[in-house]
Amino acid sequence: MTSISVVTLGDRELDAHLELATSHVVSFPIRAPEAKAATGGPEAGATLGGRRLAYRPLQALPGRAPGAERELRIAERIREITPKDDLYTDVEHFVLRVLRRGIQVYLQIHADTAKASGLDRLLAANQGGQLPARDEAELAEKMEAACAAGLFAFAAYVATRLLDAERDAVEKLSFEVAPPGELPLSGRIEALRAALHPVWSAIDAHARDDASLVKAVRDAARELARRLQAVQHSLPHLEFFTRYHYRIEPEGVLLAGFELPEGRVASDIQVATKRPEDVVGNHVAKLEACRIAQRLACYDRERQANPFVELGGFVFSFIADGNPGTGKTTLIQMIVTLLRDYTRVAGLPLRYENFSVDQISDYQGRSGQNARRFCDAILDPRVVGFGTLDDVDQVCGQRGDKNASAGQLEVTAVFMQQLGGAQTVVRGNASFGLFSNSPEKVDDALRQRAQSRFLVDGPRTRADFTDLLHLLLRKNWKLPLGDGYEPLAAQRVREVIREKYGEYEVPRTSELRRIYEEVAARSAGGALATWAAFGEYLHALQARDPRFTGRAVRNIADAVHARMMDFDLPGEWLEKREAFFGQPWERRLAMLTELAGEVTPEIVIQEINRYAESEVRYADAAEQRELTERTRQIVLEARARKAASEHEI
Repeated sequence: MTSISVVTLGDRELDAHLELATSHVVSFPIRAPEAKAATGGPEAGATLGGRRLAYRPLQALPGRAPGAERELRIAERIREITPKDDLYTDVEHFVLRVLRRGIQVYLQIHADTAKASGLDRLLAANQGGQLPARDEAELAEKMEAACAAGLFAFAAYVATRLLDAERDAVEKLSFEVAPPGELPLSGRIEALRAALHPVWSAIDAHARDDASLVKAVRDAARELARRLQAVQHSLPHLEFFTRYHYRIEPEGVLLAGFELPEGRVASDIQVATKRPEDVVGNHVAKLEACRIAQRLACYDRERQANPFVELGGFVFSFIADGNPGTGKTTLIQMIVTLLRDYTRVAGLPLRYENFSVDQISDYQGRSGQNARRFCDAILDPRVVGFGTLDDVDQVCGQRGDKNASAGQLEVTAVFMQQLGGAQTVVRGNASFGLFSNSPEKVDDALRQRAQSRFLVDGPRTRADFTDLLHLLLRKNWKLPLGDGYEPLAAQRVREVIREKYGEYEVPRTSELRRIYEEVAARSAGGALATWAAFGEYLHALQARDPRFTGRAVRNIADAVHARMMDFDLPGEWLEKREAFFGQPWERRLAMLTELAGEVTPEIVIQEINRYAESEVRYADAAEQRELTERTRQIVLEARARKAASEHEI
């Protein structure tokens, strides 16, 4: 594995360049190409993609060569996009700040590269008139390297920050920006102004609203980055830039050499259509998945709030576990299908993404950046977001596991922070689903950050298997139904869900049942029906398993709230916008409150037992896996000894 040090650049370093960066966003001079060609001289000959024949640096720092100049004003040009409004829109203001921050990054990377390569020493000698002639070529090469590194950092930062801005509207635009022209690399300021020129040109030519502004600036930055990528190998001394990765904080943008982050550009979500009637078995999982889709569709984009967050019952994160082939992928497809339908009625943009093992990188910091970008895209308050981590046990490493890669541990840290960190804000526009065949391999702290958890056990009964075969073959094969068989009758969730929940009125595992019965025996009436009794039961569970912490109690309370709000939105609400989604916020709150149920002791007991038994299931699976592995090793060792003894004979 390649290990590269990460240098963090924050406000303390970048603010030293704030004044100069601001002045260039406001106004900067640029020379016309014909005037530039007429000046001749060493700086005119320093172009990107070609090598100069000779370079004679002046004994003083070079100023701008005489020629025709004009002032370009990026901030003013952006304000002119909406001439009727003297103020910037939120997006215009964001783009301006990104550009200014990008210039600060350019100046800091240039300074760091100059210091690391010795360019600053050569410049000081040149300014003092003490630069030997033999060092002139070295000064020129190192200046080119510092400018190229800084310009790429500027371009990569801007492109990364605008990657997800106005994504849905940007993807509908089709214009192309012109690639940059000549880029002189013989001076820090000259190179910066030459790079800002195509950015201004793209804004001037294409920016007509927020979306086109974002696309124009982003694409101009990407064209600049691609130009630099094409010639990086012809420039010496760039190892002082590529040796390190730079993390820009607090944005979390990682600059990794001359690598440019690529964004998803497909506007359509490519997921197979699956509806609840296509899911056999998994009654509890199917019901909760339907709830997640309905709750997300109730998001109010203007308020950036969801009534189910206020009333209870919103699931921000969940973990679904089951053996391979039990239907986890089908559940994902069903949720996305329902979300497409519901958000279309509600008039909300939908974003679905899956974070997989192919986003784990060997480079230090890159995996964490990928995870952060994934979370930011899903949490974007302008859209309804649904993010999945399929095979989460392979994506996220378990702390303390010697086999976990650095990239996996980075991803684990990011998701722990995003799903339940101090700065986590639940608006009600996004949910994260963690799916796994081996949930016991998931880090305990990360697993406990999942508010809801349910078992995906697939078809279990004779009716389930009959329904599954009938569902798969009914279009191509005619066969008598058989006595008493009604197709898919067993899949009517509402008719069986009470029985499914009722299975948890008393714990099913012997150890938990013993704890439950001991606490119940000490309670009035032999049942858990008071705050004190529930508190004693939770304390007893914690004494058995120290991982049963306050977070577990919070997750149980969230599950109880979800049961209190356990109702289907009326069909008319999901079909006609004016019936519910188009109503005022207060009216929607009142309509949902009318459908809400009440918390009962039975619901609390069931949810405590469901959660406790999931932890037992995970622990038993981990123990069984370790037992199987040790048994296999013992058997292999015995066979090896037998083979060795027979060989000796």
